[in-house]
Amino acid sequence: MKYPDCSLKVIIDPDNKIIDIRQSAIQNFLDCRRSFYWGYLIGKEIDYPDGPRPWTTADTGTAVHEGLGAYYTGKQWKRAVTKWAKSQWPDGPPEDNQLDLVNIMVAGHLEDLAEDGKDIGEEVLAVEEAVVAVVEHVAGWTVRVHCRLDRRIETADGIKIIDDTKTVGPLSSTLDYIQQLGRYAVLVRAATGWRADRVRSTQIRKVKRTKDGPFYARPWIALNEDAYASHAQNLRDQLIDIVTVIENDGPWYEHVTGECSWKCRVSDICKAQQQGDDPEMIVEIHFRDKQER
Repeated sequence: MKYPDCSLKVIIDPDNKIIDIRQSAIQNFLDCRRSFYWGYLIGKEIDYPDGPRPWTTADTGTAVHEGLGAYYTGKQWKRAVTKWAKSQWPDGPPEDNQLDLVNIMVAGHLEDLAEDGKDIGEEVLAVEEAVVAVVEHVAGWTVRVHCRLDRRIETADGIKIIDDTKTVGPLSSTLDYIQQLGRYAVLVRAATGWRADRVRSTQIRKVKRTKDGPFYARPWIALNEDAYASHAQNLRDQLIDIVTVIENDGPWYEHVTGECSWKCRVSDICKAQQQGDDPEMIVEIHFRDKQER
């Protein structure tokens, strides 16, 4: 079945009471409802009428994903990174040093894996795999949750793993990402019947390796049936909250953190609302409808 493309914004079909939503939009709703409203429900992003958009932290992560995705499908990873950058900035990225950083990160990570032998005994079943799971009876709606898995893996011992690549500052526990990874496991099982035994984050540090490592980590968490039941219930509860707030058109309250200034693409709208300015004027002047990247 062909589903609507909800990569840019949430798709709502009020006649049939169906919502198509990305997993990342669910996480955005949990992080900050106001960011979700402008970024995924209305679908706005910053406009750059006088030149190319700048390179962002998110671009570093995307470029690393492009390189590793190519590597795990037997392609030339550096060519894939260059091709992706060219698709975003035909005249070249505005910060060449950021593209250099990506190449250092990917090349160094692959060297580390070869030295450590961490990929030995692992068969990659799928790379950048699109999955859509249908969740019915969500406050009277059907919600189709879309996600994209970085890698689905099975080891020589028969252990099934969902692996998600993260570009990070300091290395951390997979518990930092368990909400997202738990949703992945539930969604994949619901959509395909494939049951992951573990979820894992491959964390790659965003550094040029001028100092000592470690430069990556692969922490994982096992999933038993109780864990699956808990993640499934959490997902349903989250979807009920999203549907209810959409139906009621709010409340769209903000959640301000230290990450807003560099992570949120609609933070200027939020600042205007906090200062009592007219957010619609800010949107009209400085924002545009989301575009493919």
